[in-house]
Amino acid sequence: MRRNGRLGSSQEAGIPRWRLGTTGEFFQLRQNRRVLFSQLPLTVTSLLLVALLAMIDPGLIADREVLLGITFVVVLTAVAALSPWEKLPHWAPWTVPLLDFVAIAFLLHGAAASLNGLAFLTVFPVLWLAWSDIPATATRIIAFVAPLCIVWAPFILGSAAPSRAGMIKPLLVPLILLGLATAATVVTRSLNLQARRLAESGAVSRRRARQLDTILNAASAGVVVVDEHGHDVLMNKHQQAIHTLATPAGAVDPDEAGLLVFGPDKVTPVDVESRPVRRAVKGEEYSGELFWLGDGVHQQAMATSARQIVDDDGSRQGAVIVFHNVTEVMLAMEAQESFVSNVSHELRTPLTSIVGYLELAMEESVDGSVRRYLQVASRNADRLLTLVDDLLRSASGGMNIAAVAGNLAAVVEAGVAAAQPLAHNLDINLRCSAEPELWGTFDPVRMGQALDNLVSNALKYSVHGNVVDVHGFRDGGDLVVEVADAGLGMSQGEQARLFTRFYRTGEARSSSIPGVGLGLSITKAIVEGHGGTISVASKLGVGSTFTLRIPAGDDRR
Repeated sequence: MRRNGRLGSSQEAGIPRWRLGTTGEFFQLRQNRRVLFSQLPLTVTSLLLVALLAMIDPGLIADREVLLGITFVVVLTAVAALSPWEKLPHWAPWTVPLLDFVAIAFLLHGAAASLNGLAFLTVFPVLWLAWSDIPATATRIIAFVAPLCIVWAPFILGSAAPSRAGMIKPLLVPLILLGLATAATVVTRSLNLQARRLAESGAVSRRRARQLDTILNAASAGVVVVDEHGHDVLMNKHQQAIHTLATPAGAVDPDEAGLLVFGPDKVTPVDVESRPVRRAVKGEEYSGELFWLGDGVHQQAMATSARQIVDDDGSRQGAVIVFHNVTEVMLAMEAQESFVSNVSHELRTPLTSIVGYLELAMEESVDGSVRRYLQVASRNADRLLTLVDDLLRSASGGMNIAAVAGNLAAVVEAGVAAAQPLAHNLDINLRCSAEPELWGTFDPVRMGQALDNLVSNALKYSVHGNVVDVHGFRDGGDLVVEVADAGLGMSQGEQARLFTRFYRTGEARSSSIPGVGLGLSITKAIVEGHGGTISVASKLGVGSTFTLRIPAGDDRR
């Protein structure tokens, strides 16, 4: 759980209108700086032009038109730098490139005889207009008409006689600038559209990031998302607290191996490769795995689950690990088990004494009615003692299995025979169809107890006139017993909790069917003590089939 990343909160800053114009750092500058930087290329080029003119003929610098053009450029640069453009109408900056055409006209007609190509200075205001908010059509018209007026100025002002050749020859510059303006406006508009879409997408992404941040931090569980290398990508505030809990005193952001992670017994450190995050990084998926984090009085229980993040091509992109704090549940279960164990021990001693004295009393010469009363008391005391023994076994969490070679068919037949009187009283047809040769190694007493629990449950939850079938058979190397009834049945949710101690279905509680919910949990413990499994297939209102399966082991007779 190394914290290489953080789940940050996104702040959606206001996006000024000019920033949506295109992409790049230039368009993220403030308005006054953008205007100044747009003007500077012409200013620098004009100053270089002055230097070139001084090298060619120093007297040219004193030319009235050249001097007026340079002065005009410098003044416009100062205006670009000092004007509060952000407070002025959005079209105000356009006046600068439009006036640049006037300054270029003076420079062109003052120094055209000494330097060729001065008309291309109009490239700078044309490009400025192209990336501004002026409509594309207006930009193209200005890009053609303004340079045309500049190169045709001698003819317009009457200083030169119009001629066909003289007027056509300078058209190359306006045509080139028209093409340049057209290309620039197309690119700029495309970038504008892309930038707007990116801005909208960014706003949606930031909104979703805030939603995800809120959802993760609102969850009562710790959530950490790691990439395929195990580095943290997201971690909510609950997970940060859990990480701190598992961090040894004095350690600063330890890696997975340095955290305090223990098994269900609270004291056995969990191997690094078996820890929840490491398992998820290796590609595992799991649910409800219990770990204890931290040490001492601050130790807490976590039920962990992991799911893989898979890309469209099936490759793993990381994993999500969820930590549910189940400390209170685990402590409550421990308190429950302690209470059950203590109460059972306290009850067993007087009950044993009661059973013993009842047996002694029945051995005395008493009349028939008193003997019947004593027999009823003894039978109920035996039943209560059996319940106490079940509670003790349930609290101990394990079963002592004394396996010997034997025929499971005999155990099945004996169990069915013992339950026939109860089946007869309930008007239920109890049938047995065990194969005669079911030899294996098992504890006959415990298996008889498991079978009694299954058969008695089937009878209790069946309706008068129903049939209960008990079938024993060999399946490969396993011995299998099936107990099927056509009784109340169970929902999927009830089946998931069926083998939990003290659990009883809603139908059993509402129907006042006797029991405390220990029989199936004890049966499960017996079967698992034999290395086997028990399962149930049930449908509400149709019935249930319990399947008990244990390995035959050494089946020598």
